[in-house]
Amino acid sequence: SCGGLRGPGDPGGMRLHVTPVGLLLLSVYCLISGLSAVYTEVILKTQALPLSLQNIFLYFFGVLLNLMGSMWSTTEGGFLEGFSPWVLLVILSQALNGLIMSVVMKHSSNITRLFVISCSILVNALLSVALFNLQLTLLFFMAVACIGLAVHLYYGVT
Repeated sequence: SCGGLRGPGDPGGMRLHVTPVGLLLLSVYCLISGLSAVYTEVILKTQALPLSLQNIFLYFFGVLLNLMGSMWSTTEGGFLEGFSPWVLLVILSQALNGLIMSVVMKHSSNITRLFVISCSILVNALLSVALFNLQLTLLFFMAVACIGLAVHLYYGVT
């Protein structure tokens, strides 16, 4: 099993595995993510500071907490010991993603950010089909239709 994606009698392609606990955790994630995104958008739009300075202020606590965790860690060796260059690439791509999202939230809206995230999920699913032979289910295509309808209703001509 690869993260619960492969059925017991299905050695070929992977199928999505949906559980009630997974749906509950996804709902909690969506709630927290939505609240934090609205809070971040309010901070970004109400302050007259440059965006780069706002990004520094917004992530100051994250840097502080990570430094404290690193200092209290009992592991021997360097800070990045044991990580491959791929990990560095993932970290850099996530940092770039955060900077891009802050630009979107500062100059557009949180709804635009959500549409960008929704479209990236679609791209990731299509890449998973091509790379990992993921079998898309009816739920996936229903989600694609909902995303398309939401984009049309929000940006459509009235």
